[in-house]
Amino acid sequence: MALTAAGIENARFEARLLLSKASGLATDALVAHARDDAPSHVIDALRALTARRVKREPMAYILGEREFWGLPFKVTPHVLVPRPDSETVVEAALKMLPDRGRDLRILDLGVGSGCLLLALLSAYPEASGVGLDVSREALAVARVNAQALGMASRSGFLAGDWRKAGWWRELGAVFDLVVCNPPYIETAVLDSLMPEVAHFEPRFALDGGPDGLAAYRHIATAATELVTRGGHLLAEVGAGQALEISQIFAAAGLSPGAPFKDLGGVDRVVPAKH
Repeated sequence: MALTAAGIENARFEARLLLSKASGLATDALVAHARDDAPSHVIDALRALTARRVKREPMAYILGEREFWGLPFKVTPHVLVPRPDSETVVEAALKMLPDRGRDLRILDLGVGSGCLLLALLSAYPEASGVGLDVSREALAVARVNAQALGMASRSGFLAGDWRKAGWWRELGAVFDLVVCNPPYIETAVLDSLMPEVAHFEPRFALDGGPDGLAAYRHIATAATELVTRGGHLLAEVGAGQALEISQIFAAAGLSPGAPFKDLGGVDRVVPAKH
């Protein structure tokens, strides 16, 4: 099988997904048609999709969507593929702010596909939120997802670059909850990542600078201007980074708490209170 030869794990499972995409049939419906001869257009489509996957293009880009927090999200090569580890941010928010009826004001820095912001808005039905991103293409994807999930009226999306001086002033508001999944991979490590990440996902959303912490320093400089008194900042972090990022937040005037672990036991989210 071409997928196995290309070193793809779970090749049989992925083959079913590709066939589902090529045929337009749900994966469970494929069983009922297992003995049917596939039409030539389905065979051609399957070959084209398989060729993309053999080159290690992420399945999410090939299929055009990825599930996150039980919700379907459109994804394109302009945004990071939503990952289960990032759901730890949503879990942390629910523990820090257990009242789901609050009319929270939420800010997502580096909104990408919108998965964090929109998952939070689904969990807090009275909340509203803003997503900031430097990529206008990513913002377009987030807006499509907000519309598709019925949350366009509770969300707004703005172009902004936290590397610029005074970037937070353009938001013109303070927020009860600020979340972020900024780039945190060291620049020198990027090319050694798995091909799906290194060759396909947007580098600007991965490259955290020489030590992987550049984005956190930028965010920390504005944290007390963005987070209301008593509000929370939740930052997704890379393995082994929690202590240094907690120190960055503390130096900026926030009060970091114990990190939240992902399903693999890695310290994945650093919370900080203003």
